[in-house]
Amino acid sequence: MEVVALYLLLPLFVLLALGVPIAFGLGLSCAFFLALINIPGLGLVPRAIPMNVLISEMYGGLNQFALLALPMFVLAGELMYRFLIIESLINLARRIVGWVPGGLAHATIIASALFAFITGSALATAASIGPTMIPVMVREKYPNDFAGAVVAAAAILGPIIPPSTPMIIVGSQLGISIGGLFAAGVVPGLLIVAVMMIYTFFVSRRRGYGEVRPFEGARPLARSTLRAVPAMTVPLVLLGGIFGGVFTPTEAGAVTVFYALLLGVTYFRTADGGKILEALRNTAKVTASVLLIIASAMVFNRLMTYFRVPQTLLEYMLSMSKDPVVIGIVLIAFLLAIGTFMDEVSNMIILGPLLMPICTSPQGLGMHPIQYGVFLIMAILLGLLTPPLSLLLNVAAPIAKVSIERLAIVVLPFMAVQVAIVFLIAFYPPVTLWLPRLLGY
Repeated sequence: MEVVALYLLLPLFVLLALGVPIAFGLGLSCAFFLALINIPGLGLVPRAIPMNVLISEMYGGLNQFALLALPMFVLAGELMYRFLIIESLINLARRIVGWVPGGLAHATIIASALFAFITGSALATAASIGPTMIPVMVREKYPNDFAGAVVAAAAILGPIIPPSTPMIIVGSQLGISIGGLFAAGVVPGLLIVAVMMIYTFFVSRRRGYGEVRPFEGARPLARSTLRAVPAMTVPLVLLGGIFGGVFTPTEAGAVTVFYALLLGVTYFRTADGGKILEALRNTAKVTASVLLIIASAMVFNRLMTYFRVPQTLLEYMLSMSKDPVVIGIVLIAFLLAIGTFMDEVSNMIILGPLLMPICTSPQGLGMHPIQYGVFLIMAILLGLLTPPLSLLLNVAAPIAKVSIERLAIVVLPFMAVQVAIVFLIAFYPPVTLWLPRLLGY
């Protein structure tokens, strides 16, 4: 353990502190460690590990059928955003809840949830919903900081509500059923929507946020619904096909891309070659960066496992306390802290295998693997709202034209209710396991 800490983890932390991208930091630190322990006569480890492990593990990490879903879902989200399919969902959300106190804020939360059915990224959700909804909320007399906080907090829904890019990554890396993870994210996602809307309703009514407009009538609502029906059928087709056994989660990605193209060409008529090319270009960038992290992290995780680092961490945690509540509090605090320094994908790939023994062993928290997957994703996502770096706040603050420090204060109540849901996920298994078990996972 000391050898790993000194010659593998220390170089990694130094490289990250110097601003080296996480994928290259992982790869370089692993290569340095392997080269060092293979020097004859040093005797750092009892048995040398051949250098070709670097290549074989990187190849093995990417040679997974489940990872084919990653570029498909990213491309589907890009196409639906560029074909203005997302706007139909936003307009429908405004028609449904725009007449209640905090109506536009409710519409933002609902739009984020609907957008989550299309793309699985928190940052993409904030970057897509924010420029559309924040200026409108500010015009209708919502404070800038509150508008930005709603967008940042609701963006958490992106990777929780299926289909989810992080769920695909976590499932493929940890050997957890991706379909089971998709099913497990539904109830927590709906809980987040409900508690955020309840808080928004009472705060908006008490402080007089926003202009409460009268209900516009059934005809405008029907028009918006008709316009948005094809977009709303995406999750029905997608999840119905997966849970009904029609296609696998990987095949579902390709189905979603085809459906997005079909809607853009025939129904919305907003598709053109330039938009498709731009969507393909962005998909290639996102997918390449994620796959490079996965490849490097596979070598890192293999070395961690070889030197029993997860087991050592479990023993250390149990030596501190055998109380599951204490262990859970420490883990959640750790994930909130670490989530502010790196993006969610990097954290999930690196920390997922390390923390799994602590969370799933009977001596630790005793979680089901599917429950652990959702817990890991949710806790790390909340780190994106945690100061000082706060990646989601960095996206929302410039759009809302407020300081990150001010936004961090206003977003705290939203974070508090979301942390409560993380504890519920950790200590009340039916929240995540009821639907997967109902569907046979």
